[in-house]
Amino acid sequence: MLSPGLAASAPSVAATADDVVSSHWMGLGYNQNPQPPNGTSWNPADWNRMVSRTDYMQPGFVRVMFNLPWFWSGTDAGGSYDFTSAAYLNAEKVIKHYVDEGVPVVSGLFGIDNLTYASPNTAAIQATLVKHLQADGAAPKYWVGVNEPNVATGPKSYSYADWQTATAGLASAFATAGVDTTRTVISGADTAEAGISSYDGDLGHQTAPTCNAGCNSALVWKLASLNTFTARIYADSATDTAINFQTSSDGTTWKNLAVAPPTPVALVTGKNGGGMWSYTYTASGITGSKYLRLSVASSALEHTVGSMHLSNNSTSVNDPLDDLTQTQTALDTGTWKGNNSWWLRSAQSGLLGASEAHFYSQELYGAAPEYVEPVMSRAVSQIRTAAPDSPVLLGETGMKALQYPDGRKDYRFALDTTQPLRMADLAVQEARSGVDGAAAWCLDGYASTTFCGMWGRGNDDPNEVSAHSTALRPWFYTWSLLTRYLPTGSTIHAPAQPTGVRVLAAQLPGGGWTFVLVNRTSDTQKVRLSEPTGSITLNKYLYTDGATPSTDANGFPTKVGTLTANFTSGHALTVGADSVLVFTTAS
Repeated sequence: MLSPGLAASAPSVAATADDVVSSHWMGLGYNQNPQPPNGTSWNPADWNRMVSRTDYMQPGFVRVMFNLPWFWSGTDAGGSYDFTSAAYLNAEKVIKHYVDEGVPVVSGLFGIDNLTYASPNTAAIQATLVKHLQADGAAPKYWVGVNEPNVATGPKSYSYADWQTATAGLASAFATAGVDTTRTVISGADTAEAGISSYDGDLGHQTAPTCNAGCNSALVWKLASLNTFTARIYADSATDTAINFQTSSDGTTWKNLAVAPPTPVALVTGKNGGGMWSYTYTASGITGSKYLRLSVASSALEHTVGSMHLSNNSTSVNDPLDDLTQTQTALDTGTWKGNNSWWLRSAQSGLLGASEAHFYSQELYGAAPEYVEPVMSRAVSQIRTAAPDSPVLLGETGMKALQYPDGRKDYRFALDTTQPLRMADLAVQEARSGVDGAAAWCLDGYASTTFCGMWGRGNDDPNEVSAHSTALRPWFYTWSLLTRYLPTGSTIHAPAQPTGVRVLAAQLPGGGWTFVLVNRTSDTQKVRLSEPTGSITLNKYLYTDGATPSTDANGFPTKVGTLTANFTSGHALTVGADSVLVFTTAS
């Protein structure tokens, strides 16, 4: 590893013997809303635009989910199907388009508000739908059941036992309906894996939940003659006053320590209310103290302690609060405990043909971007141990968005020029971790006010939404390059990386190569790659935060140059600050 300051003069050297990632690479893709952006049915202009853009992307797989009311209405007592509705036909048309092009489709169901999740009726409805899709030549490759069952709330909250019952019932219903399970395999558990996402620190163990009157949650650190400290705290308010500090010389008698209230920092781009705020408390000149206590007084808010740094005149103690032995042990030891994860438990169940879950980075909430790879690597290794022959897919991935109390999410970060770096960074780390594929959330939005995609619905202003926006957003540039130039069947390599830089190499099915470098630092970096390429000529694509990338008339990336080099004995590549470089032999 090299620090950013050293990287330019002393490039990293990638090893070749042990950098091959153990995966069966399917590729990158996206989630798509199959309903048209205008009207009740796809018009030629919108359809042709969608096809042109997705054909350029050449996704490894796509996820297209069904909303129950598109094709069925009723309750547990009974109901009726309508496979002639415009909404159903829109969805079938989109899926058939991908099936005809040989792109695997992940599908499942949401909108089951009038049904009991684990009932035989709910399973039979899904089986009937899949059988109908197969008959029409629109068979999804993977059927994941009901969307994110582990995060349902209120009267519709489910247990893992409910998932087991539902999934076993689905297998039975598939058999009864005559679903061809060589064409469509039951997969999942389609869970939201927040347990392997974090800001920093030990979120599960060191979080003080809502306190009732008189409640006080506290943590204590010990350092003789401590005189300074810096603490990072997360809270749900920009006007938080619940955090207090006390000092003690003996750990028994405590006195309050006056600490200046810090300016809170919003952790989501464009945040205008709610969500998470970061507070960095600092104090110096402390005397006569051996213990420091951080207290969360009675509060209606949730607080998370991210880190604590203490020092005296000769010693420093840096506590990142990352000892997760009380919660997700895997983040430190590699033994990720499945009693808290439906994803791992479902892989161990023997009920699935593929393991599929959802993972969102918490970078916008202050997490160091590089936390993804070590966390995901440990999770994936155990998924593979549980189900060695099953694909491991991330059916949704992206940046965790601010969610308002009414359920709306703020996706303005999807419009800014840093999003292409974030998403490329995320993709590289996920590929290096050993997943077989990951699908970005989302392609072109799910409502006029949910403008999460690479192009959108609405005019890109959540306060003034009007006509469908066809403009490509910045992150289309990098994600489309990665979907296109990291194709199915590639052998993924994970070379060594300078600090702050993510590096990926891929030997393509036809024998060519793709190299991806993502520089998240403010300095130019050099990376010396050593891979058995022989002499090759690569096309070069560049995205730099704040600069206009090179594109054609359609907005698709165009190369900015070529490079002929032999990486067999090592060759250095230079990547500018806040930039993504893609080199590929493919056209």
